[in-house]
Amino acid sequence: MRLWDLTATDTGGRNTQTVIGDTTKAIYQEPNLRYRADDEQRTLMSGQILLRGLFGPELLSSGDEEAAVIRLHTADYNKDVLVINGEVCPKVVDLQNAAYDSEEFKKWNETSAEVKLLREFAKDELGLDKIPPSMLDCLMTTACTDRSLPDTLNDYDGSLGPTSWEENAESNTDKGIYSNMFERMVNYVVKEHNFPLKYNQSALPKLGMGPLWKEIMANIDPILNNEESDSPPPKLALFSGHDTTIMPILATLGEDVWSGFEWAPYASMMLIEVYEVADADVDESEYQSGFAFRLIYNGDVLTSKMDGCSSELCDIENLLDQVLPFAKYEDRDCASVSPVTPPTDEKSEDLMTEMKSATETLIQSPGGVGVVFGLVLISAALGSVLTCFCTRRRYRKAYHYSDSLKLNELSMSGVGDDNYRESTDSIESAVSAYGATQRELEEKDRYENSLI
Repeated sequence: MRLWDLTATDTGGRNTQTVIGDTTKAIYQEPNLRYRADDEQRTLMSGQILLRGLFGPELLSSGDEEAAVIRLHTADYNKDVLVINGEVCPKVVDLQNAAYDSEEFKKWNETSAEVKLLREFAKDELGLDKIPPSMLDCLMTTACTDRSLPDTLNDYDGSLGPTSWEENAESNTDKGIYSNMFERMVNYVVKEHNFPLKYNQSALPKLGMGPLWKEIMANIDPILNNEESDSPPPKLALFSGHDTTIMPILATLGEDVWSGFEWAPYASMMLIEVYEVADADVDESEYQSGFAFRLIYNGDVLTSKMDGCSSELCDIENLLDQVLPFAKYEDRDCASVSPVTPPTDEKSEDLMTEMKSATETLIQSPGGVGVVFGLVLISAALGSVLTCFCTRRRYRKAYHYSDSLKLNELSMSGVGDDNYRESTDSIESAVSAYGATQRELEEKDRYENSLI
């Protein structure tokens, strides 16, 4: 079932002359559809499945002789912006560290009775010195593939659900101090991960997801601004990403849109629908721009939770006011104030310091430069001799192996008595063409052995 007709002709409405899509192209072709995904197999397949469900009849009607081709826009994974990427914008690492170093996080993470209990549980029952961020994936993949969990974690019943930051151990003692441990462990890891996304008015996701918002708005702006272009805006722009794409995007839309307590479920979907207000009976003062939008997340309409919005549809100017200040790429301030230096092994660092000190002392001593120069020459000479020795031995072995292999392969092709002479001639001519006769090979071996 389709909620709207993507195949309908659009010739511009009451408030715009912009034509959306191209009626001369198939609905799944650009510019009618713009498909964007990162270079990850699971995201590509998620988009493919969704598009197959949307455009099944059109894709099948292309016929067996013609394959339906949908253009995909992607990027190198380590440089893509569908998630917050510290390689592209190093400053996001600073913002994340600032969140974890904040008094607000420390108060929750170090003094919360719930967190203390969970750490004791992890140490006493699971043998973990700390709760790793990978705990969420570990628990979920184990449960979803019907594999065995430790008995102390095998208590999921769905009764607890996401919990707020103020949740503490005392509120979970109805069934015993170690009850609902699966959900409680999940809730802790989710809140620890998502804290930086909500901290400081979501400064981290606003900076990190700015380029993606710029891509999203590039599909909306031409409709709102009546922009003339050789390529009209798409009827549908699909971005196929990750849970770590959807959550920071939601965080940028305002304090009340997303709590941060719940992880984006599998196969989550966020929709931004753009409407042209063409009904004469609608109060135009509510939609002064002439356009409205609706925000939907996993079937729930969240528009009214955004600032300036009170109903299911809201003037799109409110969306622009919210996201345009940070919907940028080149103009972002991504300079890190604390460049990350790779960790070094203390023993290796001490050894390098000692070697450097010894070298400096040797150079400064009388005749030290000559000694260093002599050592360099000796090292180069020894290296050359060893390289020559190893190369000769390897070449000689490879030469014998290649020749014997060539002869064996050729001789097997002439087994019959009638073709014996023909096969023998072919072997001799092949050996000669390959580089040497058998006698020459024996002489070459004796010469190389005398050298070695």
